[in-house]
Amino acid sequence: MKLTAHSLCLGKVRPDLSVVIPTFMEAKRLPQTLAEILPYLKTHFPSNEVLVVDDNSPDGTGQIVLACSREYPQVRLLAQPKRLGKGAAVRRGCIEARGRYVLFMDADHSTPIQELNGFMPALKMPGVGAVAGVRTYQEDESRGRRIIGLLGQVLAHLIVFRKAVVDSQCGFKLFTWEAAQKIFPLARVNGGMLDVEIFYLIHKLELSCRFMPVLWANKPESRINTLACMFRDPIDMLRIRLRDVCGVYSQAISITDQPWST
Repeated sequence: MKLTAHSLCLGKVRPDLSVVIPTFMEAKRLPQTLAEILPYLKTHFPSNEVLVVDDNSPDGTGQIVLACSREYPQVRLLAQPKRLGKGAAVRRGCIEARGRYVLFMDADHSTPIQELNGFMPALKMPGVGAVAGVRTYQEDESRGRRIIGLLGQVLAHLIVFRKAVVDSQCGFKLFTWEAAQKIFPLARVNGGMLDVEIFYLIHKLELSCRFMPVLWANKPESRINTLACMFRDPIDMLRIRLRDVCGVYSQAISITDQPWST
């Protein structure tokens, strides 16, 4: 049976907001992130759920989430059966989210949760399905990493995007539940280029997206392999275009066919 907003509400109060946090090896940073976002959510979105999708971390990240859920029942752990990638984790969380609005954010809390204050009015505008963050970099940001990021944006515009995208890789994006349920069952990318694929699908589905500047800080202990991304990301972009040509995006993947269900 197809999920609807009505069926989600049966038997329990539907959350106003779902927060999806993909994690891998975040045992050190996740407790602080949860400690920072939960008080804000309690004040601004009393009806909320926090879905932590752990990518089979061997460092006990999942156990930390389970311990937190005993004190905060709105915190849920979605454990991946094996390491599938950040994109698969984000996709699972956004598909399983029940809130009227769905946010996904980075586990290191590089963009403060308070940025939602500006996102919500934009998302409630008629016809808007998504609001995406645009990072405002500070002077201590690595010059080399910033240049590589800009080159990636140029490639994404040349290979994938149908319209202009200000910042595809900011890990702070908010959707209506209806938009999320259109976008994420169509998504296929399991890695970091899911963000690029999201904008491809937004354009393909003719959904309206607004961009909002957000504070952003490059947190220490980042595990992004810049050199590997330079080679892997363009290939993933070409795969998105190939899927488009082959008509792959015309059919949503059912829940039972998702990689975490196997």
